[in-house]
Amino acid sequence: MKSQVIEISPKTIFITIAILFGLFVAWQIKGILLSLVIAYILMSGFAPLVDWFEKEGVNKTVAVLATFILIISVLGLLIFAVIPPLIVQTRELILSLPQYIDSLDRFVQTKNGLPNITIDDITQFLTQRIDKALTNVLSVILNVFTGFLTFITVAVFSFYLLLERDKIKQNLFIFFPHLSKERVYRLGHKIEEKLGAWLRGQVTLMLLVGAATWLGLTILGIKYALPLAVVAGILEIVPIIGPIISAVPAIIIAFVQNPVLVIAVIILYVVVQQVENYLLVPKVMERAVGLSPLIIIFALLVGGSLLGIIGALLAVPVTAIIQVILEDFHDHPTKS
Repeated sequence: MKSQVIEISPKTIFITIAILFGLFVAWQIKGILLSLVIAYILMSGFAPLVDWFEKEGVNKTVAVLATFILIISVLGLLIFAVIPPLIVQTRELILSLPQYIDSLDRFVQTKNGLPNITIDDITQFLTQRIDKALTNVLSVILNVFTGFLTFITVAVFSFYLLLERDKIKQNLFIFFPHLSKERVYRLGHKIEEKLGAWLRGQVTLMLLVGAATWLGLTILGIKYALPLAVVAGILEIVPIIGPIISAVPAIIIAFVQNPVLVIAVIILYVVVQQVENYLLVPKVMERAVGLSPLIIIFALLVGGSLLGIIGALLAVPVTAIIQVILEDFHDHPTKS
């Protein structure tokens, strides 16, 4: 049997090596690339406000600055609206700690299945855990500092992307040389609109989850409902584990306040999460990015299965981008 010789051209070898090298470099700077992706999404969300300022006759640079100042001002007002009651409620919690410890002691002593456990045992256990946590203070401080630098980096990226977004869309044709500049510009504009709509939809979800959590905790009579609701709203953007993390402090506070309330708090967080996952997310994102609820749920499941939390977080915007590209190629089949 005559053997078949497979010839590989130097061009194919060069392209393969270039792709592998590009993937290697991308992996090495994945943190920077992720910051750039987040900045681009933020830019897409802020773009309509910049456009509005420009329509009012404001210079582009001034429009971008005004947009950032306005957004920072709104965030500042929200923070100052939450901090005073948060300080008051935290002070109340500290002053109530002795009462909570006594209640916990009585609860432990009344449990027949735990006759040998005393409040001293619990105190010793907590002390050991606190000592261990204190040894990691430097690591925590470093992580906070790194997070702050990342935030600044994303903000700077977003600022310059807003300034240069028209040039960026015009230069996208470099990656699609077989398409016209006008078509690539239109495609980039549609992608920007989809990402901006997704970001605004995500903010809407955060507000809805925070409001629902605050209302539920208030009805149940759980103390510190406002800061707990703020935490729930912020962590809504973190798929899968965000709601779980936000529920932990609420469960602890419910336990020391009245152990009977623990079940009610767990049910509240489970209900809010299920309503969010299967009703709010599909409906809000359907209106925001134009995807059907079934596709959104499927995208979330696939993204979570492939890349975990990051995959679930980026599932909807990536699916929206794919939809834009497919629709464009469907509308222009002869030019593809």
